[in-house]
Amino acid sequence: MPKYERPRLGELCEIVPGPSGGLLEELSADIEDGVPVISPPDLTGHQAVDSSHIRRVSREKAGGLATRYRLREGDVILVRQSTTGLGRQALVTREQEGWLFATSCLRVAVTSDRLLPSYLLHYLGHAPVRRWLSNRANPGQAVETLTTANLAQLPVLLPDLESQRALAGALDEINAQLRMHDELSRRLGLLSRAVLTTQLGNAPLQVH
Repeated sequence: MPKYERPRLGELCEIVPGPSGGLLEELSADIEDGVPVISPPDLTGHQAVDSSHIRRVSREKAGGLATRYRLREGDVILVRQSTTGLGRQALVTREQEGWLFATSCLRVAVTSDRLLPSYLLHYLGHAPVRRWLSNRANPGQAVETLTTANLAQLPVLLPDLESQRALAGALDEINAQLRMHDELSRRLGLLSRAVLTTQLGNAPLQVH
């Protein structure tokens, strides 16, 4: 069995909750030149951000927020408040540098050279970790809410950096294949509907 350290997450990362709802109350998908704000629905099941329906806030409003609400490449975004998606996470890419995150999310920024962000991403998706989070998020309530203090107490099974890198790389490849499969399924679904429409048209059925 490999040897692990077992530090708490708060010893390895800075954990920042999203800004209060009032600060982002003007979110809209119609603000073309605004700053994107990542919300729980934007996080996919394969640990990535889907920006196709992302909402934005005006640059003026974004400029009034503290820099700690600005995302940096390598940060992990985690859903902290949800009815179904508590703990869903994604790794911030270079494309998303400078974006904001919603009230119901947490920004987890690695501050220790003992932990790789890519390993943390997958560790937070590990089934026992998800159960640990859920058990501490006011269980029994309609909306589960995870506090910064609770998340900071999460024990992290921490192998050496080489092992972290190897494991994260293998899981990244699996996620890439899953995303390709989902995209292929989406395209085939569109093709199927297009073939039917071409052959049968869109005319309503007439009952005689």
